[in-house]
Amino acid sequence: MKRTFLAILFICFTTFSFALEIGDKAPNFKVELSDGKKVQLSDYKGKYLFLHFWATWCGPCRKELPELQQFYQSLSPSSKIQFLAVCISDTKKSMDSFMKKNKFTFPTALDESGFLVAFPYDVQAIPVSIIINPEGKIEKQVIGMMSPKALENFVKDYVN
Repeated sequence: MKRTFLAILFICFTTFSFALEIGDKAPNFKVELSDGKKVQLSDYKGKYLFLHFWATWCGPCRKELPELQQFYQSLSPSSKIQFLAVCISDTKKSMDSFMKKNKFTFPTALDESGFLVAFPYDVQAIPVSIIINPEGKIEKQVIGMMSPKALENFVKDYVN
């Protein structure tokens, strides 16, 4: 009995335990942006995507978001990189209020349960920043808050 339980536990952990690595295919997602527009990963094909996970209740996220807003504002429509923020484990009311209060204009979507986008991307802590290349593969990722200099280094190869 004990051996059967351990075998089942091993199968569950090896089946459901995964971590995305550089070069892995990025999991597809479909989300609704706060402005009502629906987007999915394939909408960014041919461009780099800076995918950022955050929450209104996350202190390091709150500290980092003004820099991400500046980065977003610096992008031109012809930039080879796009930016998408995904607010996780939060409510639409909290997210919308937070965005308005802080005058953030970057595109953001809500993953209220954390299972829509965060789980397939193996997000276990926030903030998390991921760059997906034009072919839909993970190119770079950082777990934790980035300083302005770290953010600059993270995106320097993708900004026109």
